[in-house]
Amino acid sequence: MEIFNATVADQVYGSIHDRNPSAQIRAFSGDQTPIGDKIMQYARGDDHIVLVSDGNSNYGVELADAVSVVSKTNTTVYLIDQTPDHNDVSVRIIGSKNVIIGNKNTFRIVVQQAGTHAAYELAVKVDDEVIYHSRIEQFDPVKVRPISHAFSTLGTHVISASITPEGDDHFQSNNAFDKSVYVVPKPAILLISDEESNLRDTVSDLYDVTVSSSGSAGFQEKYKAVILDDRYIESISPDDLDALRGFVSDGRGLLVVGGEKSYDRGGYLDSDFEKMLPVKSYPSEYYGMNDVVIVMDISASTFSEIVVGTGVTFLDYEKALVIDILDDKDFRDDRVGVVAFGGKAYEVSGLTYLDNDAARELLKETIMSIEPKGEITTTLDQGLAMAEEMLTNSAGAKDVIIVSDGNIDAGIYESSLSVADRMNNANTKMHFIHVMSSPTDLLTKFEELAHRVDGTYQQTTYPASVAISTAQPDAAPTPTPPPEEPGTYTVSVFTRKHFITEHLDLSATITGYNDVTSKLGAKRLVVTGEGKPIVCAWRYGLGRVVAWSTDNGGAWSSALYIGNNSQLISSVVNWVIGDPRSEEGVVIEADDVFLGDVCDITITSDTIPNMVFGGDTLDISRIAENTYKTSIDLDEEGVYYLSDYGIAVNYPIEYLDVGMNPDAEKVIQLHGGRVYNESETGMLLSDVKRRSVRTAYEPVSQKTPFILAALALFLIEVIARRVREITRRKGG
Repeated sequence: MEIFNATVADQVYGSIHDRNPSAQIRAFSGDQTPIGDKIMQYARGDDHIVLVSDGNSNYGVELADAVSVVSKTNTTVYLIDQTPDHNDVSVRIIGSKNVIIGNKNTFRIVVQQAGTHAAYELAVKVDDEVIYHSRIEQFDPVKVRPISHAFSTLGTHVISASITPEGDDHFQSNNAFDKSVYVVPKPAILLISDEESNLRDTVSDLYDVTVSSSGSAGFQEKYKAVILDDRYIESISPDDLDALRGFVSDGRGLLVVGGEKSYDRGGYLDSDFEKMLPVKSYPSEYYGMNDVVIVMDISASTFSEIVVGTGVTFLDYEKALVIDILDDKDFRDDRVGVVAFGGKAYEVSGLTYLDNDAARELLKETIMSIEPKGEITTTLDQGLAMAEEMLTNSAGAKDVIIVSDGNIDAGIYESSLSVADRMNNANTKMHFIHVMSSPTDLLTKFEELAHRVDGTYQQTTYPASVAISTAQPDAAPTPTPPPEEPGTYTVSVFTRKHFITEHLDLSATITGYNDVTSKLGAKRLVVTGEGKPIVCAWRYGLGRVVAWSTDNGGAWSSALYIGNNSQLISSVVNWVIGDPRSEEGVVIEADDVFLGDVCDITITSDTIPNMVFGGDTLDISRIAENTYKTSIDLDEEGVYYLSDYGIAVNYPIEYLDVGMNPDAEKVIQLHGGRVYNESETGMLLSDVKRRSVRTAYEPVSQKTPFILAALALFLIEVIARRVREITRRKGG
C-alpha cells in the first residue's frame, strides 16, 4: 500500500464522518494483508464497510468468501479504486516442485506492475547458469513468460528469476525470486495396449513404460499409474478389475483412452468397471451453441400496473415475456439460466438445458412463482455481474437478455456499464428488452447502455410479445472459402482451474470421439465445440482417474499428440501419477514459502524419521500410517536444505501482488457493493445514504376497524332494544 497516497483513507473517512459521526476507521499494516479476516471481524450487519486498499488479500479468509458471507447480513462492502503514486514491479516463478529427469518442464515467470508501463531486464538462471536474458517493455498489469527446461541430474535444483527495472520501482525486495525443484527418476507406468500409436510413443519418451497386451503383467506397487488403451470390457477380467480397483484406491492413477473398442463402443455402460470412471458410456445431451442468462428486474418500480385498470403489473408482463422466450423452439438447443435483481441480485435458476421438457416446465413454474422483493433500488449492475459469473465456464456462445422497465438509479449506470462492457469484451452478446406502458422516442439510460455495449435494444408494450435471436453472425467471407470437412470437431478447454488445463494452450481438431456423459462430481476439462466431453477427471478413493474419450492418435486424434497440443496428454498423465517420487525410504514434501510464513513439512517413512535442521532435531508428530509432520520457521530469504530436499524462502507475500486487484471490482459488485475512485466520494456517500434507508413491504391486518364497527353496531342495537323495552314498561 505504500505505493498509494497514504492520505486517501483519512480523506474518505473525514468526508464520511462529517455526515455520519458514528463512522469509525480501522487500519492495519504488516507483511500480510488479511482483508477477508478484517471484513468478517468488523461487519456487524445492516452496515457499510469502505475499503481503502489495493484489494489484494493474501492471508486468511479469501476476499470473495468474506464479502459473500457479510452480504447475507446486509453488510455492503465498497472499494476505493486508487491510482498509485509510484510504480512497483514484482517477479515470481510458477511451476511444479517435483519434476521428472529428462522431461521438458515449463515454468512461468510472472511479472506484475502497479502502473501502466515498465521497462526491465529479465534474467533466469538454473543453478547459477543463465538460460534466459532479455530486455522487456510491459504495458499490461501482468505479463507471463513461459520458460522450458529439462533437468539432466537428480536431486534439488534452483531456478532464479531477477528483474532490473529501468524506471520507477518503489520496492526492490520483490525483484528476485527463487524456486526449488526436486528432480526424480522417471516413474514406472504400465501401458496396456495392442498396437503402436502416438500415445505409446509420447508416454514412452516421458516415463519408464512397461507395455503389455493384458493385465497379466499385474498392477504392481512399483507402477505409479496404469493406462488402458482402447480395451473391450470383456478384456478386463473380474480378477483384473478387483486388482485395478485396489491399485487406484490406494493412491495410484488410471487413464482410460478411448477408441473403436471402448466406452460406448466397448460395452462399458453400467458395468462394474464403469463405476470407477468419471463418465457414463451413453451420449451426452447436446447443449447447443449458446448459454443464455435472462436477467429480470423485480425492483419496487415493477409493482405498478403497466396499463391502469388492467391489474397487470410490469412484473407480470416480464414473467409472460420470459415464459414466451422459454417456449420459443429456437432456444431448445440452448442452456438457459435466470437471474432476478431488486435491492440485491439472486439466482433463480442455474443453466438448464431447454430441450428437456420436464426441466423446461419446472423452470417456467419457478419463474411464475417469483415474488417482488419490495426494494426501491434497481441494482442492474448486480444482476449483470451474477449473469457474468454464471457464464464464466461456458464453452459455446454466450447471450444475456435483460428484461426491465428501464429505471436505472443514479449511481448505478456507471457500474452497470462497467460490468456490461466487461461482458461485451468477453464476447457476450447482450439483448435489452424495455418493458413500457407506451413507446417513446426519448433516449433513456437503458437504451443508451445497450448502445454503449453493442447490444440489441427493443421496446415492448403490453400485451405484445418479443423476438430474440441468439444466432451467431455468419463468418466474414473469404476470397476462397475453405471446404467443409465433415466429421471434424474442434476441441477446447472447458475448465481452466485445474492442474491439467490451467496453463494449457490447446488448438486442435479431431475426427472422432466416444460419446460419453460426465458424472456428477467429475471435472469436465476438455470438450468439443458442441460440449461433448473429451477429457474428464475425478478422484477414486485416494487415487485419480481420467477418461480420455478419443483415441490414441491412430485414427481420430493425432493432432492432440503433436506440438503444443501434446502438453495435454503429458499434463493428464502427470496429474494421474500425482507425486512421481518413489515411495521407498524417506520422502520429504514441502512447498517454498514467503518470508514470515511457517514451512509445513510432510514426511513419508516406514520408520519414525529422525530429521535434523540447522543442527537441531525437529519435533515430529505422526498424523497417519507411515506419515509424519513437522514445521520450521525460517527468518531469512534464501534456499535451505532438509537432507537433500531444497526449500526456497522468498520476500514477504505482501510484496507479491502490486497495484489494484483486478478481480476485486467483480467480487464486490457481485455482492451488492460498488467501486468508486478517489474523486467520487460524494457518490459513495449518496449510495451509502440511499442504501441505509430500507423499505420493506409487510402485510398489515385490516380486520380491527371492521371488528370495532361491527361491535359498535351490536352495542347500539342492544342499547336501542333496551331503551324501547324500558319505554314500553313505563307506558304500561
